[in-house]
Amino acid sequence: MYLIREKKAERRKERITYFIPKNIKVKREIFKGFGILELIVLGISFFIGFILQSLFDSYKIKVLSFVVLPIIVFLLFIPLPNGNNVFYIVKKFFIYKVNQKNYKYKN
Repeated sequence: MYLIREKKAERRKERITYFIPKNIKVKREIFKGFGILELIVLGISFFIGFILQSLFDSYKIKVLSFVVLPIIVFLLFIPLPNGNNVFYIVKKFFIYKVNQKNYKYKN
């Protein structure tokens, strides 16, 4: 019986490690973490900024409406060091706030 336990303990210690290469890209990326989807969203924001700037007559408001929206979108979708982006974190925060939470009370 003691030998069986010892063999099981040895098997747990001898875990097999699989090495995953770092250079494998999951999606088509322009630079690390910024892919085709983010580029499409940035293009849509430029288009919306173009439509907004055509609604105003003042030069300053036109420049702000055409430049600020794409800059905000770019900052929302630029990858952070942990691999996420600000948009993903804000989306997860709102999902967490909306979902019902269960609290267990102990006497």
